[in-house]
Amino acid sequence: MSGEIDLRAIKDLLVIIKDISELMIDLAYTSLLYFNKEIAEEVFFLEERMDKLNYKLKLITLRAARSEEPEKLMAILEIADAVERVADASLKIAENVFRKEIHPVFVDAMKEADEIIIKETVNKNSKMIGKTVKELKIKTNTGMHIFLVKRGNEYIYRLDNLRFKENDIIFAEGPEDGKKEIEELLGKESVSDL
Repeated sequence: MSGEIDLRAIKDLLVIIKDISELMIDLAYTSLLYFNKEIAEEVFFLEERMDKLNYKLKLITLRAARSEEPEKLMAILEIADAVERVADASLKIAENVFRKEIHPVFVDAMKEADEIIIKETVNKNSKMIGKTVKELKIKTNTGMHIFLVKRGNEYIYRLDNLRFKENDIIFAEGPEDGKKEIEELLGKESVSDL
């Protein structure tokens, strides 16, 4: 029974760690593109959280090795190390915002990437107001992934139950052709895109 509980806890932690590492990459690049120190600070916060989660994952995995075959669990420890490197790399990207070392070549390179990052404001006529990302099926309908919402002075990256409000600023990434569809949902033109 304890082995089952440990494996379930490992699975749950892996999902959380995967989601956070993806978010950290998005936030790190966004902090550079918009030269935003507040977003860069979120990367620092998430890196600290990732360290704690990674430690917990390793501890639970070692505990599970008592009842499972240790060789099979080795892959989990390797994933934990790899995800830690991703988190550290995201942190290094975000640190550039504080060093003011963003070269124009970086911005040009981002313009040529397969996916774009956009920053949009929810208009008063938006179809998004009062609805969640899930209800709107944004990823399915537009191909764009909203990974961050700025509401007032607060940056929100846990979006599962968030209902959009007028003047929310959304950050999304995805294919360029999804930009127009997001703009239609927002009821206005793009604030900026890269």
